[in-house]
Amino acid sequence: MTSSDAGSEDLIERYLEVVANHDYERFGELLTDDCEFTLVPIGHTWRGRADVVGALTVSGNTNSHNGRSMVQITNWFTNDEYVVVEYERGAIVGGVRLNIDGYCWIAHIRDGRFDSIREYINPSNPGIAILLSFVLRGYPRLTRRKMKNQAGRAASS
Repeated sequence: MTSSDAGSEDLIERYLEVVANHDYERFGELLTDDCEFTLVPIGHTWRGRADVVGALTVSGNTNSHNGRSMVQITNWFTNDEYVVVEYERGAIVGGVRLNIDGYCWIAHIRDGRFDSIREYINPSNPGIAILLSFVLRGYPRLTRRKMKNQAGRAASS
């Protein structure tokens, strides 16, 4: 890490801990209230801490507790303003294990928190790239539906 800013260093350490422990519920602690998350392949942007956490939680928690989906950070670097993380993700889709490389996560740091995140997904396997393009188009609807269901369960308990 090349950062000399203690706030940035702490933020990066907390982010890496969230990913390592698959504790995406805590991700909101790392975000500004006005944070934006853009999933670049489809160009959709979630705005505000609650929506960003919802989008990242739906993705990050999918099968992560049963070991069927794992994120492996392959490279990362930072300065006082940005953090860039390259990673691979393994998942079970239709009973078949897929390892998807080509993820890049770029986040802007403001006042010791992330205020802007862009995720680029570019798998090296053309078949997976085509499959992923179809799956990602429905992702905004999926996150809205799951967030709505979570809110309903929380209100009824």
